[in-house]
Amino acid sequence: MNKALFIAAAILAICHNASAGNWESCDLKVQVRDKQSNRAELQTRVIEAKPQAQAECPQPGSALSFRPEAEDYQSELPRSQWPRPGKTVNVRYRYLDGECKERGPCRIQHYSPVLR
Repeated sequence: MNKALFIAAAILAICHNASAGNWESCDLKVQVRDKQSNRAELQTRVIEAKPQAQAECPQPGSALSFRPEAEDYQSELPRSQWPRPGKTVNVRYRYLDGECKERGPCRIQHYSPVLR
């Protein structure tokens, strides 16, 4: 099988296994919590949430736990680049709702600190 045909077959398989709508996003301002109960994830509290279009954003005051990702959402940030406890940072939250094979409805979520 040539490379182009293999790639096309892989894309069709992915599309068949999950169907989804559009990416939605929110701009969040979060404060990193002092006490890290789960060191594998960043523990934060939402201070502000600004939806883009019809996005469902976490409410101010709610707690979020996540592993910070690069701005392109292709890799996780090294722990040395994670915001420190007590710091307030801007985070772009993106999600995609869809149907996952053998799991039914699912939401893919990404959290990326906006480093500006």
